Order: sequence, then C-alpha cells, then structure tokens
Amino acid sequence: MKIALKLAVVCFSVALASCSKSADPSATSNTSLTMSASTASGKAIIYARSASINGRVSVDSTSGITFTDVKVNVRDIKFDFDKEDKHFREEEFKKDSAYSSDNDPKLKGPFIVDLMNAGSFVDQVVTTLNLPNATYERVRFKLVPDSASGDMLGKSILVTGKIDTIPFVFWHKRDANFGAHFYDSSTATDSTSVNTTGSTLNLAIHFELDKIFSALNGGVDLTKAVDGNKDGVITIDPNNTDGNKWIADQIMMLLVRHARCERHDH
Repeated sequence: MKIALKLAVVCFSVALASCSKSADPSATSNTSLTMSASTASGKAIIYARSASINGRVSVDSTSGITFTDVKVNVRDIKFDFDKEDKHFREEEFKKDSAYSSDNDPKLKGPFIVDLMNAGSFVDQVVTTLNLPNATYERVRFKLVPDSASGDMLGKSILVTGKIDTIPFVFWHKRDANFGAHFYDSSTATDSTSVNTTGSTLNLAIHFELDKIFSALNGGVDLTKAVDGNKDGVITIDPNNTDGNKWIADQIMMLLVRHARCERHDH
C-alpha cells in the first residue's frame, strides 16, 4: 500500500470496515505503532513554486524545499472506541480512550520520534502493545515541548533543511492535540472505522509534508520566509527570530489538519 504524506503511527493490518460488531472485547490484538513523514515522491524534496513556460503552468524544478531532519516529541497516545460498537457499555464511552496514558505507560511518553535518517524518511517504531478487540474510530496523540537537554529542548517539533539553497530551521513549542482518523487509501475515504479481531495490526500515522510545506498543494509558501537577522539561516519559530512567526503558526495549524492513520501492509 502506498504511504501517504503524513506523520505515521503504524495502522492495524486488518480490514478497514464500517461500524460493525467487534469480536470478544476481552481478547486483544498485538499492535505495532509507528510514525513517519513522507512526500508524494518519497524523496526528501518538494517543489515550492510553479513556472509558466509558453503559457503553460508546470512545477519549477529549480526551486524546492529540501528536508534534512524531522523530529517530534510525542506523548499520550490514545485509541478511541467507535461509539457504534455495541460490545461496550455507554459508560465506557465516557472514558477518553481504550488505551491511554493512564493505563499504559508505553503510550504515555514523552518520547522523541526521529523521522529521517541520512537524508531519507524512515518509519519509526514508537511502541507495541496488546489492544482490546473492538471497533476504533481514531488515534489521538499530543506533541509537547521536550524538557531534556539536546536539540529538542523546549521544542515539540523540529524541521531543518534548505529553501532553495538557503538553510532553514522550523521549530515550535506549541502543545498540539491530534485526532488522526483512519483512512482507506483504496477508496480515499476518511473517518473509516477499524476493527481489531486478534490478527497482528500495523498502523501508520502520517504527516503529509507536501500539504504542509508546499504552496502548490495548499500548504505554506516557504519562499516568503526571510532571514531577518541576516545570519545566513532562515529561522521559522514562535519567537519571531527572523520575523517568520506567522509562518510557524500556519505550519502548526496545517500539521494538525494533515495527520491521519492508515493500514500499513507489508
């Protein structure tokens, strides 16, 4: 199955289905959770502008955004029951989630997820767990600032690379809440329920970088970012170091909008 362009928590490798009665809720399915970032081409570059050649508009391959590092600090992963699943009593739905930070320390975090290695995107395993068999409607998680020393200190996300030939750094310290609905790529349908039935599951939450960092795909126009302090690096951050705070805030808004969960069949 082709990977979408979004930050990935590995999705259950079971049939995506509409709401239906689940198996015995006392049974569980072994579940692997991964995260990844990707682009439509699979390469660590997206083109930022269009060009007009003889009156025809096409991608300007001389201008692009190149990624060298994508990191996020994640905590509080939760799987939400589909409220149509009749195996669960009404009072169960008053809880936040089937599995949450309150009852599984493996999902509490925080933990830094590094989504690139040697200039290429990688699927990063977050954890594995046994998830109760049921019908689920989405995966929720948070990005929060890291408190440990290192390049993620005080940051919930860090992205580095180049805008054309100029180095850039994007980071944010915002607490961001994500609700990644399950997505069926075969039908291009969002908000699809997932049933767990005891089979091994692989779920993937994706960050679709094209839809976040490319104006051609409805994302921000990073070519408008400036090196305000003239230090040779374009900094896009909430501190407005180079005057790009407005772009940093737009990126965070799009990041939340373009996270979804897919089955990951290998």
